[in-house]
Amino acid sequence: MESQKINIQLPKTINPQNDYCTYTKDVYLTHTDPQFIKGIGSGWLNVSYKDKKYDEFINENVFLLYDEAGLNYVHFFFNFFGKCLYFDELRKTIPNLKLVIPSDFYSEVGNSTFIKQWLDLYYQNNIPDIIILNKNVTYYVKSLYTPQTLYGFPMSHGDDYIIDKILETVIKVPTIPVIKNGCYISRQDTIKRGWYHSRELENELELIDKIQSELDYDIIELMDYDMVGKIQIFKSYKNIIQQSSASNVNILFSNENNNNIIITHPKMENWLGYKCHQFSNRSKTNLISLNGGGILTAEQKEDQADGNNLAWRLNNIDSIIEVLKQINN
Repeated sequence: MESQKINIQLPKTINPQNDYCTYTKDVYLTHTDPQFIKGIGSGWLNVSYKDKKYDEFINENVFLLYDEAGLNYVHFFFNFFGKCLYFDELRKTIPNLKLVIPSDFYSEVGNSTFIKQWLDLYYQNNIPDIIILNKNVTYYVKSLYTPQTLYGFPMSHGDDYIIDKILETVIKVPTIPVIKNGCYISRQDTIKRGWYHSRELENELELIDKIQSELDYDIIELMDYDMVGKIQIFKSYKNIIQQSSASNVNILFSNENNNNIIITHPKMENWLGYKCHQFSNRSKTNLISLNGGGILTAEQKEDQADGNNLAWRLNNIDSIIEVLKQINN
């Protein structure tokens, strides 16, 4: 195995010695089904440097775009998409460089279509050639560039350059006309689609009924919208209500004309609240956090790695509606 460290100096970096890619010759890649341990998936990609039997040969320069956390919506924008910024720099001197992506991370169907949709929007008229790694096929790669993780969400600092690129991309999408003064981002879609965590708001349906009857807001399930549609929602509605969740990153799609209202989960008020404030400062939007209104209704299980994914309920929905009415007026 022959490998070489390639330093890549990106703007606004906080740890320059860790900003690099590794160039390696003669690598074997196999996209496999993941293993889930305590609810956390890993092992989508097997990487080997020893000679072995292979199915297909990739005899060109390729850049591995992959991160185990990339199927999670917010981690995609930072852990996964952040690696594209290394690719963009390498591409300046290696114009024929191609992306290689496991098929689970670049699909037009399923729960993670946002990955392909965002990359299409980001690169738009300059989309690179992409090689998709199919499941259970071993690829012999002659020349592979593997990036470090530029920033891992939710670290407190180090994501400024990634956010710059997100904001530049969002500009491409226009607002749309909306009739209602606001909307609520329902998480019923995650329940319908059997999403992987158990952070249900147990009385969300009651909350939805009150928002509809007393505020006359639209109820939106984001998983029904493509990436452009998601951006348009957060750009166009005056008042956008949502729970603590990965979709809070969509605050970056808003602007000074929007009010983003977060009904916070008891376990996420501090660390995710901090990131929401960062997002709102960068997008220059208005942020209102409704803290302390919920209680946990479940305890962390032994087979559950993430203690944030606990069911909860709101103590007093009527009091929350009264606050929302004041904001609406």
